[in-house]
Amino acid sequence: MANDFITSFAAEDHGTYAERFHRDLIEAVTRRKGRTVSAAMCRGGQGDTNRPLVADAKVFVALCSQVYYDDQGCGADWAVFEHRLHLVPPQFRPSDPPARVLVRWQSAKPPSGVPLAPVLSGEITDSYASKGIYGIICQEGLSQAYWDAVDEIAAAVCAGQECSPPEVSVGELPALTLPFPRGAGDARACRPSPAAQPAVPRPRKPADDAERPRVFISYAHEEDGDVHKGKVAALAERLREEGIDVSLDTSAHRKGPQHWARWMHKHYKEADFVLVMVSPAYKRRAEHEEKPGKGDGVAYEADLILSERMAVRRWYERILLGSFPEHGKAYVPFFLDGVTLYTLYRDLPDLIDFIKSKSS
Repeated sequence: MANDFITSFAAEDHGTYAERFHRDLIEAVTRRKGRTVSAAMCRGGQGDTNRPLVADAKVFVALCSQVYYDDQGCGADWAVFEHRLHLVPPQFRPSDPPARVLVRWQSAKPPSGVPLAPVLSGEITDSYASKGIYGIICQEGLSQAYWDAVDEIAAAVCAGQECSPPEVSVGELPALTLPFPRGAGDARACRPSPAAQPAVPRPRKPADDAERPRVFISYAHEEDGDVHKGKVAALAERLREEGIDVSLDTSAHRKGPQHWARWMHKHYKEADFVLVMVSPAYKRRAEHEEKPGKGDGVAYEADLILSERMAVRRWYERILLGSFPEHGKAYVPFFLDGVTLYTLYRDLPDLIDFIKSKSS
């Protein structure tokens, strides 16, 4: 059975973000169609795996970026769908085929002869046109601009399904010219790539799966009207959406009164990873330079971290540092200085991939 659409993306792209977008696009198309939607992901370079999917999918969704245009596998997938488009008689063939939906993933100039991913209409036009979907997620998270873009792209996918090109048999495909990467040459044919490619990140696990990686978030309540606290809570929810079990004090508060020292010690010890979200108040309290009686929870957690840092040689593989853009390296406690600092949301795919890889 042919897929309603496939999502083509580069092998070097962050699979976590592509997977999230693909999943959200399925949900958006499902809402519009009012029925279950079948879809698949096609990572560049998968060759034998991708070709049958591209050969009969109703719509081809391409996550356009510089790395996409530099990926020979993506060029091969594009060539197969282009071949199908040209099976439509010229008099019935639109110059901009609706069944090929081009997504501005990151800003990039396409190779000669390859169309530019269109901008979207409405209030998100400037943001989407300049940043692309990947840029919106990195800089704004899953903002309204992101959801508006997903909905517009879902509408394009639904329209494209009404104009799907003829399906083809993989065995009947001729040698096809690659439209990219740049400099591929007219004589280069579309062949499956034998090289090993990075694996697509593991799918999300259900909430009751005991094998999910566990993360304890250590952070400070800044005196900013709960802005920082809200951003940490949103980050926790984002990690949960990726199949990561997160321990956070705000979640525990909703369950009723807690013995907080016991709660912190328990969740700290049971976590696979401790994510320290640095900020001005966190640095003061972790270094015991805060006013007496204020921020004792951070001081307690910092003491646990410092003890582990002194006792465990590769402590930095469990104690991870995160920061929102407005804070940064200046607010890393002195005893945690010198290790990787993940700036969110820009580095969120790297953080998620590391957590998942170490917990597999």
